[in-house]
Amino acid sequence: MNIYCHRGIFDNKKIIENTIPAFIKALEDNLNIELDIRLTKDKRIVVFHDLNLERLAGISKKINDISYKELKTIKLLNTNATIPTLEDVLRLVSGKVNLLIEIKDFFSKRDLDNLNRLLLDYNGKVLLQSFNPLLIRKLNLSSLKRYSNGVLITNKYQGLKKTFYQLYIYNYLLKRKYYDFIACPKDLVFKVKEKYNDELFIWTIKTKEEYYKYKKYSNNLISEYIKKTNSKKN
Repeated sequence: MNIYCHRGIFDNKKIIENTIPAFIKALEDNLNIELDIRLTKDKRIVVFHDLNLERLAGISKKINDISYKELKTIKLLNTNATIPTLEDVLRLVSGKVNLLIEIKDFFSKRDLDNLNRLLLDYNGKVLLQSFNPLLIRKLNLSSLKRYSNGVLITNKYQGLKKTFYQLYIYNYLLKRKYYDFIACPKDLVFKVKEKYNDELFIWTIKTKEEYYKYKKYSNNLISEYIKKTNSKKN
């Protein structure tokens, strides 16, 4: 069983998601890590989930409108935690556990080349994923194709947009072979399994009951419910 800690191990009080302390805590429990990356205004790759700083810093600015020099001075949720670069996290983890990296922005060829350079000297298992299937296609045309890559699907759409999205997912995407895995929300697991029998990641597991329910359907769980035992023994 591969458990990937969703944004590290955090409570967003003393330990903030997607920060060095959250990843240190995951390493202490020998658990794999899921994280998100975005681009700053000056094209530095940083580890952060949201499009803007509103939720975690109370600032109405987008990450890609701020330089890294300014961004690194911003403290998160009244703590001393700051937004790390991907390079910081790679140096910390150093291959001790697997990394599942979600690319939040649409990276240009230059951005992908920069990501590739950061990963070249990293000795550890890395998986890349994105909600954008076009970006995954770009990965397969770059040096990053050496890593397992996957398409995330969502259940957030409503109305007509939901109808068209589901037609695309179930009648086209799940039949393609340009990716290595699919990552789906737990609410869509049963529908996805009807069409897709290859490697599946399920997100986000939040309770003990969900853990035992969904581990029957996949060996890869992205989770905020963390068992005390080593993930490899679960």
